[in-house]
Order: sequence, then C-alpha cells, then structure tokens
Amino acid sequence: MSLKLYFDLMSQPARAIYIFLTKTNIKFEPKRVDLKMGEHLTDEYKEKVNPFGLVPVIDDNGFKLTESVAILRYLSREKGVADHWYPKDSHLQARVDEYLEWQHLNTRANCAMYFRTKFLHPMMTGKPASEKDVNRWLRSMNETLDKIENVWLKDTPFLNGNQISIADILGACEIEQPRMAGFDPCANRPVLSAWMDRVKKELNPHYEEAHKVVRLVTKKFNENPGNFTPSKLLGDDDSEKIMALKLYYNLMSQPSRALYIFLKKTNINFEAKNVNLAKGEQHSKEYKTKVNAFGLVPVIDHNGFKLTESIAILRYLCRENDVADHWYPEDRQMQARVDEYLEWQHINTRANCFLYFRAKLLLPILSGRPPNEEMIEKRLKLMNETLDKIENIWLKDRPFLAGDKISIADILGACEVEQPRMVGHDPGANRPKLAAWLGRVRAELNPHYDEAHQIIGTFNRYMFLFDAYCVWLRVKNFFIPRKA
Repeated sequence: MSLKLYFDLMSQPARAIYIFLTKTNIKFEPKRVDLKMGEHLTDEYKEKVNPFGLVPVIDDNGFKLTESVAILRYLSREKGVADHWYPKDSHLQARVDEYLEWQHLNTRANCAMYFRTKFLHPMMTGKPASEKDVNRWLRSMNETLDKIENVWLKDTPFLNGNQISIADILGACEIEQPRMAGFDPCANRPVLSAWMDRVKKELNPHYEEAHKVVRLVTKKFNENPGNFTPSKLLGDDDSEKIMALKLYYNLMSQPSRALYIFLKKTNINFEAKNVNLAKGEQHSKEYKTKVNAFGLVPVIDHNGFKLTESIAILRYLCRENDVADHWYPEDRQMQARVDEYLEWQHINTRANCFLYFRAKLLLPILSGRPPNEEMIEKRLKLMNETLDKIENIWLKDRPFLAGDKISIADILGACEVEQPRMVGHDPGANRPKLAAWLGRVRAELNPHYDEAHQIIGTFNRYMFLFDAYCVWLRVKNFFIPRKA
C-alpha cells in the first residue's frame, strides 16, 4: 500500500483529506498521529515525516507532501477521481483555486484562531481565555462566514459552482471547528446552513465518521462550557472511541480478506494493523501475549474487547454497528439460513479449499520437499466435491448462498473459494452457477473486493517461479535424499 496518510481527526485539513480519500475510494494506509500526546513534535516525526511538526502529511511511495491544499490537488490529478473534484477545464479549475487561495487568510485563519483562543489555549494552559482576543476573532470569523453566505454562495449550490469540489470539503471542515468552542456557524445563515447540509449529504457516511471527534467535544463543551480541561474534555477513553476498532489482519488470509472487505463496504471506521505472516509476526511472544494467544489472524480489538474467530467477529460487527439488515438478518429464519452456511463451511469450503492450497503450495515452501502428488490429488477431489455442492445445492435456486440478497456468508464463502486461484485452480470452471455467484459477489463488494484480492493475481503471475522451485526440489531430492 504505497499511499500513507499521517493524520489526527482533531485537525480540520486532516479531516478533509481523510474524507476525500474515503469518499473517492483511494486506497491508503492510515497513520494516526496523536496530537494530544505530542507525537507530531517528536524528533522522530520531524525527521521522518514532517519537519514542520504538523498534520496532515501524505507519503505516496516516498513522495511526501505536507500542505493540505497541495495534497488535495495532487490526489485529484494522480488518482483518477471524478473531474468535478478539481476540474481540468481551465476556468472551472481557476474558480476552485480562487476559493482555495482566499480561504488561507479567511476561513482557515479566522475559524482556527477563534477555536484556538476560545478553546485550545485555555484547555492546554488552564488559564481563562482573553475576552478581548475572543471577541476580536469572533468578529473576524463572523465577517468571513457572512462573506461565504453572501458572496461565495450567493447564486451557486457549492462554493465554486453546481457540483461539489475539494474546496467544499476543505471549507466545511474548517467551518465545523468552532462548534467545539460552543459556536454555531450556521445560526442566522440559511444559505450557509443549506450548503453544509448538501456537503454532508454528498460526503456521508465519511463526513460524519471524520467528525465524530467534533461531535463528541462539542457535546462535552456545551454541557460544561466554563470548566474544561484536556482530561475532562477529551480523555484517553474518548480518543480510543474515535477510532476504537482495530483489525489485525493479512490479506494472504481468507477470513482476513472477508473482514477487511466487510468493514470497508459497510463504512465501519477501523484502524488497520497488518501482521506480517511471512516474517512470522503472528508467532511472536508479544503478538500471542497482547493480541491472540493462538497466533492467528484475523483479530479485532474493539476498545479492549478482543475476538479471534472470523465468524464470531462478523456476527458481532453486524449487531454492534448500523449496517444493512441483509448482511445478517434479524428475521429468525433468514438469520438461521445464513448460520446454516456459516456452520457448514468450517469442514467443507474452509477446510477443503485451504488444505488443497496448503498441499499444493505451502507445504513444499515450508518443508523444502517436493509436492506430494498423491496428497494433492486427494485434496483436489475433496475440494471439487465441496465446490460441486455449492454449485448444485447452495446455489441451486437462489442468487446468493442464503437467499436473494448478499450476506456475510457470501463474503466469507467467496474469499475461501478464491484461495485456490493462487495455485492456478479456477473454482468456476464448468460450474456456471458458482462462477455467476462469484461475479455477483464481486459486483456487490467492489472496489473493496478487488483491492483485497490483488494478492491472488500477484501469486498467479509468479506461479512459474514456484513450478521451477518444485522441479529443483525434485532434482535435489533425487540426488540428495533426505535422511529419515
């Protein structure tokens, strides 16, 4: 994953870039920088990430950018997003640039300085805010907001025209900031208020996801505006709640892919923790002590509550998050039908697809011995029997494994069925229903399905190297037989 975003959602421009990346489905690795703990001020951060000691920062395969407007322009040019975000038409692009340059000393400066004077400085120092300074920045901020109301939005639904652009994302995130100091930027500004609603509608669920910290702090501030400290207003527990769910995973793992896809598809906010299986990180003492005593992936850690079994995790996520009912229906009979496949698959799809993959590829690599053809044939036979049952029984008269709509059973099943492709076996060959089902699942889950399964294509492209390795193992085994 070449693109990294260093961010903290307390930062307005960091929220803007986070929203843009998630809205446009640009693949990135989130790198949370805890501003409250001063991580951005450490020597390591300044040396390796940003010498200015600020967020956000992107690192695109070694190319770093530290200014949010430059980042948004760069991403719009480089990542194949819709034209309206930063139009190629010279006039339309100039109109977006017009706001982006204006906002530095207006929206950005005045909203941020009011927030800093009224909220941040008192919170960090324990000293009361200077009323004179607060009123000075309040006047400047109100003048700026009135200009947005009466000039920028005078006759267009968005800041620069009829469609949303990067200017709107950046502008809205800046205007949200004073809410944390008890100020409503939309009060008595109907045009600005309607614009904010349009921006939210265009960007949700990502907009509200990124603004959880704003909503949380606003609520606490309004409950007790005269008595706030860092610990009272945004404690460690609250920081965890903003991105409370961690996923320990590796996309070589079938159930890891299933969970990764489900979280992405349902827009559940999570912190990705990649576990390097090739280096054996899952077997380390630290991992077994702190994450999973069984030494496996995937694992979720939901604010200290850990789960290590993928099906239990999927059921839990469906119950605890506001996801569509079809994933794991509340209706007892429909839920039981999903459960029926989930229990069946353990010693069928899961066991037989994986054991074929293990015999064909993993065992020769791990043992240094040639593939056991007899074992491979046995595993192939069992896997084909399983795939035939999916073709002729599970998909006999329905488009998905448990009914007319996709469910967690389909995500898990498809990820298991995909695994043999790594060793050159096409599970859909001569199975038209299974092939069509895989196509439907992929269509429902893309772009996340293809993102998670990129590793399958990589393995396929390099299978010739594995074949050559197996030939070498056979020759080696013939001339230098292994001692009993």
